[in-house]
Amino acid sequence: MTGTEVGSQSGSGGTPTVSTRRRYRRLLFGSVGVGVIANVALRLLSYPVAAEAAYWVGILGFLAVWQFSPVTLFDERDAELERRASTVTLVVAAVVLVLGASGARTLSALNLYDAPPFLSGVLYGYVGLFVVFAVAYGWMSRTR
Repeated sequence: MTGTEVGSQSGSGGTPTVSTRRRYRRLLFGSVGVGVIANVALRLLSYPVAAEAAYWVGILGFLAVWQFSPVTLFDERDAELERRASTVTLVVAAVVLVLGASGARTLSALNLYDAPPFLSGVLYGYVGLFVVFAVAYGWMSRTR
């Protein structure tokens, strides 16, 4: 049984206990967190290959917990939280993109401020976010 299936082998009556689900979710995210912290520490110590290896061990730990957990790790409440957080993220990103791009162009046209090339890259990153969203939305609406 994988972490995405309904039901459980723990708890009474085949339903997962909250503590079991919490423990596996901590393992899930903790493995990535430890991998990221180890990655940063090893890079600071000038061990770039070991840093990437530690990062990938964390990712593999995440995948192992996700696939082999005896309980369902996420439920409809989590899906609703993700939906709401995604909406807020897209709205904030849209406001930053619209105001940032317009502001940068306007200040440049008025010779008040020339934005560094880094800012253009960031704004194009936001554009990329919306392209990915549009493609995902289109794909999901067709396969529904």
